Amino acid sequence: MPDESSKKLARRRINQVGKTLRQFGISDPGDVADLLSDPPFPTLAVLEKRLKKLNLRLPSNVSARFVAESLIAAVSDAAPATLKWRETYGDAPNLAGIKTGATLAGKYHRTIFDALRGIFDGALANGRIEQEINTGIHRVDIMFDNFADSGFFSEVRSRLKLNSNYVPPECKNYTDDIGSPEYDQLGGRLNKENRQVGLLVVRKIIDKNKSFEHVKAKWAKGELILIFDDEDVLRMHKARHDGQTGDVDALLWNKVRSLTLNSAK
Repeated sequence: MPDESSKKLARRRINQVGKTLRQFGISDPGDVADLLSDPPFPTLAVLEKRLKKLNLRLPSNVSARFVAESLIAAVSDAAPATLKWRETYGDAPNLAGIKTGATLAGKYHRTIFDALRGIFDGALANGRIEQEINTGIHRVDIMFDNFADSGFFSEVRSRLKLNSNYVPPECKNYTDDIGSPEYDQLGGRLNKENRQVGLLVVRKIIDKNKSFEHVKAKWAKGELILIFDDEDVLRMHKARHDGQTGDVDALLWNKVRSLTLNSAK
């Protein structure tokens, strides 16, 4: 049974729905309030479709999509930018549904690509899978352009003096820890001209101390490799979903801090 606090929030949302619809000169037959009284709320596309079916006689200069955007904003505490992000990237990556191993490596690869696009939206862009580098001699799993003018990927250039116009991630759907060849593979994708930062995405890190030693060795060569496991990916996605972009940056800086302080903890 919902507690009194939940009931109060539901009533407030219903009032917000009515108030928003009245701004457009229309009333709610009840269907819209039912959809938006309690989370999880429908996606923008679903709500827009429902509004069209209700034939609410909207003003000629008002679209069903605009009304849907206004309604979701009215019942949500999230900023408009967060709501827009959720519409494109809101579904959390189903990593638990992908078994480790070569058979599903391609699916894992595509899932991580989509997840990283969302997590780093606004900073890393133009993501491409299987990007050729070094005049076609090598290929990287994924390549992003770094367009960040604030936040972590901007500050690695200003604070750490690392050239990072391009950021290559590598994805490994292994059951066990990755070894030296995988770290060296990503290290081989980096250079001092425009790629000193790389991302290494794995399913889990069993021996954290050994992993730290690999990353520290690359750091000593002027290469920053940030390694993420499933938990990191899901945590960063949730932070973006909740509108807490700063929490993503904090996770990244914690990894850098471990290197600068020479501590795996």
